[in-house]
Amino acid sequence: MITLVIVQGAWEDIAGGVRAGQWRMVAAQTRQLVLASLQVSGLEYGGEPYWHENGGAFDQITHAPEALRDQGLALVHEAGALARDPSGAESWLTRLEAWAHVVHRGLGLDEDLPELRSPEGMFGGLRLVRGWTETVDALGLPPLLPSDWTKPL
Repeated sequence: MITLVIVQGAWEDIAGGVRAGQWRMVAAQTRQLVLASLQVSGLEYGGEPYWHENGGAFDQITHAPEALRDQGLALVHEAGALARDPSGAESWLTRLEAWAHVVHRGLGLDEDLPELRSPEGMFGGLRLVRGWTETVDALGLPPLLPSDWTKPL
């Protein structure tokens, strides 16, 4: 879930931010992408499960392989410098993408992550769900959500 939602969402934001020159957002999302990727890669080596909202791990990247940690944190540092000199942004983005591929291949993910924010990704699924209510009502089926979930407070 972390890889699919956090990492893929951060990647989309980073790529768009580079195109738009939104360097602070690029830096923030690079940090998010790198830390989440390192946390997941460290699970294989004894890392603790960690979810941002719930906390849990004291140092979520300790168990990530050292080379990945060093490279990933260097990319975060470089992302912060892009605001001062964006001339190397495209080559930096290529290196970030290559690093992310190495991490994901290490997790056994042999294919690229799906684009969540597209009709082919999660948004396409949301479009289908939006139409379910009308179909359920037309067929006289029970509602998908319990009625007390949908009552105004």
